[in-house]
Amino acid sequence: MALRRLLVLALVASCTSEVTPPPGRFRATGPKFDTPPPAATPTPAPIAAPTPTPTPVAVAPAAGASSCDSARFALAPDAVVGRVDGKDVLARDLGPELAKAEAAALREYCEKVMGMREQALDATFDERLIAAAAGAEKSGDPQAWMRDQLARYVEDPTDEEVASFYEQNKSDQSPPLDAVRDQVVAAILQERNQNAAVAILADLRKGKSIDVLLPDVRPPPIDLHDEDSTAGFGPKDAKVHVVEFSDFQCPYCARAASMVTDLKKKYGDRVRFSYRHFPLSFHPAARPAAEMAQCAQDQDKFWAFHDAVFAVSSELSDATLRRAAEDAGLDLNTLDSCLASGRAATQVDADMRKAEEAGVDGTPNFFLNGRALPGGPGQLAQAIEAELARG
Repeated sequence: MALRRLLVLALVASCTSEVTPPPGRFRATGPKFDTPPPAATPTPAPIAAPTPTPTPVAVAPAAGASSCDSARFALAPDAVVGRVDGKDVLARDLGPELAKAEAAALREYCEKVMGMREQALDATFDERLIAAAAGAEKSGDPQAWMRDQLARYVEDPTDEEVASFYEQNKSDQSPPLDAVRDQVVAAILQERNQNAAVAILADLRKGKSIDVLLPDVRPPPIDLHDEDSTAGFGPKDAKVHVVEFSDFQCPYCARAASMVTDLKKKYGDRVRFSYRHFPLSFHPAARPAAEMAQCAQDQDKFWAFHDAVFAVSSELSDATLRRAAEDAGLDLNTLDSCLASGRAATQVDADMRKAEEAGVDGTPNFFLNGRALPGGPGQLAQAIEAELARG
């Protein structure tokens, strides 16, 4: 597998139900080290480089404000949309699948519009704060001011840091370090510039009055309440409910699982985390793993089994799943009885129907309070903070 480095603010990739991954919010990847690259000269990140921190949205009674539903190009059920052999074809004849597809497309459009507006507004806030800071120091040049600030934060990596970065991210197919040293150094500097820029911008915002007056054109939230069989962590009445649709054989889900574990530790008393199943058809062990996980839930050992399976997700088989069940402390006889009953299969089917209703087409796929995460798992912590900050 190609070596991929996902920078701190980049999106985590996903497993998708399609052969060729389509463009989307979970598809971004970092630099590849497959073949020796040309020499690169690292340059400081520009002012616009940082990914804007999500900001709580206030619904404004602004002129021209509209809801997502007003963007719908609805067809009346009895509208004539065609004729064949002289006979009318009505909108209702087009079938329920079209209505589902249109609803999903409308949700995606409204979410993207809201996200783009939020990002543009955050970028404008940052540009004005940087310009004000540059003016206060009488440099007059925001770009030069930002470069100077980054230079104070960012140091060139040592040889030991370069070697460590390479070792942590190489694969069996990676060329030797000497062949990719310049790219490794550039990746480290890009990450450091990103981190430094975020810190600088956060410091500029301290004590400033910043009001967000965007009209809220997001689609209404999807009902993703926990079923009795849903595995969850954290208080059920938490202000923020994170729902993950996942696949136990998806490598990107394994990466996200580690991240979610850290977030559970950080926000466990304020955020509800729920796991829902979306085993992909080309992952043969994913469906058996999902059903076993539901049986583990019956024994109050879902999260232990979850962790044990993701620890070996790259080599899942009947044998490794049984070992994971043993490692998680499951009673195997009770497990077998549960699987034979078909109860777990029914629960997994219900999760998959809910995923399709929510427009899920790949894994991992996250929702916060019934709304799709506007970014990959790498954006989850920021999105949680933004939801916690909402009034």
